[in-house]
Amino acid sequence: MPAAEPGLPIDDATVERLFERQAGLRRLALAVSGGADSLALLVLADRWRRLGSGRPELLVLTVDHGLRPESGAEARFVAEVASRFSVECRILVRDAPIPASGIEAAARSARYRLLVAAAREVGANQIATAHHRDDQAETLLMRLARGSGVYGLAGMAPSTDLGGVELVRPLLSLSHADLVATTKAAGLDAVDDPHNRDPRFSRSRMRALMPALAEEGLDPATLAATAARLRRASAAIDHYVGRLFASAAVTDAMGAIRLQAEAWSREPEEVRLRALARILRAAGGTGYVPRLDGLQALEASMIGAEAGERFQRTLSGVVVDRRKGAFRFQREAGRAGLPERSAAGRVDFIWDGRFHVLGEVSGEPVAVGALGGEGRRALAVCVEDALPRAIEALPALRRRGRILAVPALGVAPSSQDGIELSTVSIVENRLLDPARNDEP
Repeated sequence: MPAAEPGLPIDDATVERLFERQAGLRRLALAVSGGADSLALLVLADRWRRLGSGRPELLVLTVDHGLRPESGAEARFVAEVASRFSVECRILVRDAPIPASGIEAAARSARYRLLVAAAREVGANQIATAHHRDDQAETLLMRLARGSGVYGLAGMAPSTDLGGVELVRPLLSLSHADLVATTKAAGLDAVDDPHNRDPRFSRSRMRALMPALAEEGLDPATLAATAARLRRASAAIDHYVGRLFASAAVTDAMGAIRLQAEAWSREPEEVRLRALARILRAAGGTGYVPRLDGLQALEASMIGAEAGERFQRTLSGVVVDRRKGAFRFQREAGRAGLPERSAAGRVDFIWDGRFHVLGEVSGEPVAVGALGGEGRRALAVCVEDALPRAIEALPALRRRGRILAVPALGVAPSSQDGIELSTVSIVENRLLDPARNDEP
């Protein structure tokens, strides 16, 4: 096999194509680590911004994970590079302890948590990352190794919803070599992160295998093209899932979902599994669909459940049961409980991945958290069609522990409380949006 060609800097026509979906934004956040790929993202986004008028303001976000002694200096380096491009930079410091195992997953989770929080704070609806074609090839191999299905093998999506903030990957069609060339052409010296070669991490191990796989024809371009073909197949399956939802699924104002059992059971297995994945992600407010093995176990038990017998399972924070010919999906608080968030002044955020909280709070802040079983009983709420968990998982407004309102139940605050907040379920919107439901 011939040696890989050296990378080439990206031309302006390609830059315009890469960022065409970001043209209408007011502000675009860029996740920059200091490596060659992420520096190229900054270079290309800045060039795109200067190529036309009315382009969004850029903001660089960089995370200091504290995993290496050099991480603080590298974050400051990113801030210095951003200043050369007259772009504001925010350094986000990871405050969680470093785990003894699962470092890779913990770092990724912390990174996205910090990035999303910062993007919300500055009003950026999108965060762009520098994931590229070689990353896509590695992702396909990693998911193949763990036995992922069609959706996992479709690789990283061009965009993914992270609780109301969209993660976008505009560079997926570009090679790592081209991004390195772009960074060098801009006169930038990238940070060398030794974690990229650390065999403790699965992505590093896959990266080390790539040259040998390329000799057998499995080069990054071929693997990325395979992922793209599987993404087309997944889109076709989602089409049929959408038809099923249109005729057999109902989402109520409390975020609970009902799915007609007979209609669902008649579908092919792949459609049934995908329908469950999307329902669980939406009803549970999670960022990603459950793992395939868990889905398969749930699907098998649902298929085997006979009408009239008691059926109940839990997966991804969602309780699934069967009643009156329909499977019902309700959010469960779980042992750890649901998140609580303080609200004061002008309020606009997504709570638990399921409710859009919008309005204004005057005076003392209120806590937005789950109503809970005790709260439901205190309010003597009538449980509609025996869905107590869905009611208990509704957002309630409290001050000093006292329930002031549960907007989704029509329990309004007193006029003296200074609260004008609505809590609107976004579960149905998430359920019907297949493009933002990929595996991690």
